[in-house]
Formats: sequence, C-alpha cells, structure tokens
Amino acid sequence: MKQLLYLVKHSGSITYRKVIYPLVSITILFSGFGCGNKNTTATTGNDSASDTAALTPTKVYLKSENTVKGHKEEPWITGNFTGSGIDTLFVVEEKNNEAGDYTEKIRFFAKSNNTDIPPIELTGYYGCAPQLVYEGDVDGDGKDEWGYLHTRMTSQWRKYDVFNYDNNRKEWRFLFEDTSTVDHNLLDTPEYVRSSGVDIVEKGPEKGLIKINYGTWHPNYEIRDTIVTPTYTPVPKDVK
Repeated sequence: MKQLLYLVKHSGSITYRKVIYPLVSITILFSGFGCGNKNTTATTGNDSASDTAALTPTKVYLKSENTVKGHKEEPWITGNFTGSGIDTLFVVEEKNNEAGDYTEKIRFFAKSNNTDIPPIELTGYYGCAPQLVYEGDVDGDGKDEWGYLHTRMTSQWRKYDVFNYDNNRKEWRFLFEDTSTVDHNLLDTPEYVRSSGVDIVEKGPEKGLIKINYGTWHPNYEIRDTIVTPTYTPVPKDVK
C-alpha cells in the first residue's frame, strides 16, 4: 500500500491528514459494493459464494469513487428552486436504444412535476445513477440551488455541477463554471477531497458570493477553499 500525506488548509490553520492509496487504482470490484444506495448487490440467480466471479462489472462499483462524504445524496430532493414555492426534483433513467456502447444505454435526467422546470440531462454511468444534493440558497438570490456528482468508471476525478434556476429563461444554468484554471476545473473533485468530509460548495461570507472547497494536484495534495462570484453560465444544449 502507498501512504500519502496531504495538507488541509482552512481559515489560516493547517491540518495534516494521512490517506492510504493502493499502488494500482482499481475501479471495478467483484464484491458487494454498489453505487450510492442503489445496486448494492448484483443479482446472479444464485447466492452462493462461487458466483462472485460471475458478477457483471456494470453493476458493481467502488462506492467511494462516486459519492461525496460531505454531501447528502438522494434520488429526489425538495426545495424552493424557482423562488415561488416548494418543488420536487427526482432522477429518471431512460433507455437509449440507439446507443452502440453499453455504457450509454441508459440516460439520466433530473425532472420535476412543475412544468416551468425543464428536465436536464445528468452525466452518469450505466448501473450507477447520479444522486441529487440539495444545496440551499448558497448565493443569496432567494432561490435554492442543487448539485450532483458525475458518476463514471475511469479516473479518480469527478466533476460536481451546481445549478441555479433562471426565471427569465425558465431553464437551469450552472451556478459557477471555472474558466480560470488551465489544468482542471475547481469543481473537478479528486477522490481525497470527496472522502474528506468537506462540502464542495458552501455559502460565501456575504450575498452574491460562494465558497468552493477544492483539491490541488500533486505533489502537495492540498484541500483549499476560495471565494468566488457566481457565473450563472448557460448549460450548452449539446453538453450534459
């Protein structure tokens, strides 16, 4: 096993934390781990231990890779997303029969029964549905935000998207999109950040500002925070 020491910087204090990583990254485990609260076991038609090797890799995942410890992740959430009352958002899976790759045979959407709230497609992996996170009114505009973590099978990096409702256009938009960093987006989360227990996006020190907790690249592996102004970036029509 490889032992990695990283720093956590917050409000002027520094805390040392120790994280253990295997030398070889394994993203598929043939065991009982599932993605989030779904598919915690893979059905093979027989409960005997001899069937372990027969488990389909599309149903078995390392849970910690596709979840944020500091978040409450749920298949449905409620909140005042439009500023006009309480609505419900929920994750819907739809079959994509035209997909050639089995990883794209299921498409995921966040939908609401409120006709003023359009569905928005989520980035997820077949057998590993994204979960929703109620963020509250982090920017102070009188409407609640929500987010979700992209689920995938490769790489330790997972993007966390946060959405704000545009009342004029009646559509979702990104609360913040980072265009300042060359290497990676501030909301691209490495595994050591997701497992640390921090909340990725929080309220800022005043209205109109938000706080982002993010991770740096090696060799330091630091968890830092920064205060930013929301960008309210439109979601491209051809991009999830």
